[in-house]
Amino acid sequence: MSDTITNSSVVDENQKETQADTSAGRPNAKPSKSGLYTIVWRWHFYAGILSAPILWMITITGAMYVFSTEISEWRDQALLKVSPQEEERVSYDRLREIAASHAASEDLEGMVVRSDPAHSVFFLAHIEGEPGNRADDQHQRIYLNPYDGSLLGTRIAEHDFFAVVLELHRSLMLGTTGRILSELVTCWGLILLASGFYLWWPRGKKNAGVWLPRIKGKFYAVLRDWHAVSGFYLLPLIGIIAFTGLFFTLVLGTGFNTTVKKMGHWPPEWFLTAEAPAPSPEAQPLKLDQVVPLFLEHSRSGEDAVAIRFAEKPELAHKAFYMIDDDKNSLRTVSVNQYTGEKFSILDPPDLPFLYRVRLWAVSIHMGKIFGMPTKILAMIASLGLLGLSVTGIWMWWKRRPTGRSGFPRAPLPQSLPAWGWALMIVVGILLPVAGVSILLICLLDWICFSQLRKKKAV
Repeated sequence: MSDTITNSSVVDENQKETQADTSAGRPNAKPSKSGLYTIVWRWHFYAGILSAPILWMITITGAMYVFSTEISEWRDQALLKVSPQEEERVSYDRLREIAASHAASEDLEGMVVRSDPAHSVFFLAHIEGEPGNRADDQHQRIYLNPYDGSLLGTRIAEHDFFAVVLELHRSLMLGTTGRILSELVTCWGLILLASGFYLWWPRGKKNAGVWLPRIKGKFYAVLRDWHAVSGFYLLPLIGIIAFTGLFFTLVLGTGFNTTVKKMGHWPPEWFLTAEAPAPSPEAQPLKLDQVVPLFLEHSRSGEDAVAIRFAEKPELAHKAFYMIDDDKNSLRTVSVNQYTGEKFSILDPPDLPFLYRVRLWAVSIHMGKIFGMPTKILAMIASLGLLGLSVTGIWMWWKRRPTGRSGFPRAPLPQSLPAWGWALMIVVGILLPVAGVSILLICLLDWICFSQLRKKKAV
């Protein structure tokens, strides 16, 4: 299955000597630091090699999506920006009629407005896909000039460039299988960080290659220094971004959401449209020109988009969602009685249960939106930093591998791993179940392959 890396500079000379004793097959050999170092390095090596292709996809798309709001608004200026006019604006009810005439379906479910007079208004039409499969549903955006009612353009939200980028980031465009692979690589990314920190640990080394990377010397040594030292300094940042990404995942993310719901910390009023029946059988719904200004009163800034979901049934209310820069931690909801204009069920993040707020903080931190542009830059650095660590790791293996051989490390003896090491693997497997299953499969495959090798040697 694997070869020994000849003349490897990953383990220093005194560690090599101890490793030779450990791997010589002595039955009473005690676990040594060298043996543990070799095991950690071997897992770090294989994890880095096997996760690299998917990790690159996740980090590149993550770095791109961080600035999706800014790039989209710059790209879509012709759809989003209009020149304010002195004449009276077209009524919202008339705009709704115009949007309906351009919609690909009769289900016009909402609209997005802003208090800024230089912004367009767009309506959202729900296009159903295959019956029983909501994943095929699409949403058409219809952009209108509020001053003359002219059509600025239409777009399918799910076909937008950044919608595709997000889908690649979350599921690799492979559905449930992709989400599991993405979660697996995210978990192994955290394991790579932890094992990389152990391998970086100074162990009496001098500053060069520990706190500061060398810029002169053999290319492999310089490359190794930049990989290890950069990884140490980026570890906290990458660790936070990767860990908060687990809140989006299929197994851990769904498990957390289920726990939050069972503990009663999931706020249904945030997602469901509130009931607001007519005060009398003769009552008529208010016009949009009466409803929209009520929602705009709660807009927190001129750049705060107000997404209004129309009441789908006579007994339901209109509902608005306010969010600055797609930051889930800034999300506010307001419901308005479609007959009386009464505002109720006004919710801000501080009003939500604690565990659900944890989820909101995690989502905002992962997307780099918690404190605006500075954290976006940090999130991009984390994504590109992890990409760089993966690339340099692959580069080191390719540069160092012996001619005509894989350069994969040989398995150390089982007794090289102390009891606490096995306990740690079990804990990691429980906390990161997708990674835990993969660890079991790798150990099983490793045992089978090397058992076969030993049998061949015995023959």
